[in-house]
Amino acid sequence: GEPMKKALIAVVVVLAVLAVAYLGGSWYFSGLIVAFTPNSLAEERLKDGDPQDYGLPAPEEISFQGDGVTLAGWYFDNPADGNCGVILMHGINGNRYRELKYTPLFWERGCDLMLYDHRHHGASTGDYGTYGFYEKEDGLAAVDWFAARTGLPHERIGLQGESYGAATALQTGALDTSLAFVAADSPYRDLKTIVSDQAVAQYGPWMKVLVPGALAVSGLRADFVPSQVSPMISAESLTEPVLLVHSTSDDYILPYHSEDIFAHLPETTCKQLDLTDWGSSHANSVNDNYDAYKVLVDKFLNDCVPGFGTATQ
Repeated sequence: GEPMKKALIAVVVVLAVLAVAYLGGSWYFSGLIVAFTPNSLAEERLKDGDPQDYGLPAPEEISFQGDGVTLAGWYFDNPADGNCGVILMHGINGNRYRELKYTPLFWERGCDLMLYDHRHHGASTGDYGTYGFYEKEDGLAAVDWFAARTGLPHERIGLQGESYGAATALQTGALDTSLAFVAADSPYRDLKTIVSDQAVAQYGPWMKVLVPGALAVSGLRADFVPSQVSPMISAESLTEPVLLVHSTSDDYILPYHSEDIFAHLPETTCKQLDLTDWGSSHANSVNDNYDAYKVLVDKFLNDCVPGFGTATQ
């Protein structure tokens, strides 16, 4: 009768309101996931300084085409010809400046260097960041550009990245296993896990219910498949040498992410996992103890990539 009808209407209204709220929340959080506003080149330069501060010459400004985007960055031609090259990939919200701190590790070996801004970052174009889904294709385009420019075979080109860039380097390396190595500092194991971790850390356990919706809307907005963003699954295809570094006190991307990635690397892959206990926050191991960081990178290169550039004392 009438009361039943009213009750039913009330239920439908409540469900409609909840659905709208869920969709609204999902839309809002999808914006934080894929349509974030990164720092400008000027902002990162203030924090990280100039190439000259790291013993590098003035960079050559470069650009190359990714899939539907133009990627911008720097190229450094090393006068000491070490017959090696490294492409460095920055973290989320950053740009090429953020990778300068890693350059001496490879510049001193005589390697040519390339640092570029991911799509949707720095001076590169692109409306969305996709955590490696499209960035791994951009990474392959970077390798092709760099190989053509330097004349180096892919076997003499390594990838290094931190955080979002580390995850991208791992996903790129899974597509081109002829590369010299992948060095990944504090990557995430997959997108779903890091979004869930962050949602709970920043907003509380109730946020877990919004994660599937936020990821689904992110996928629709940025035209990608969030579930396919998984450095941990990519790890299974990595046959070239892999270095993983993660601070034990990282509370942003917890060290278990690197441990899980490491566990998925093939038996036969030459690999090294370094969990640093220097009290470093996320992706800050190299800042806090450069000399010790250089020791572990040198050990990895000597063990797994012998003859990569000129080893330094």
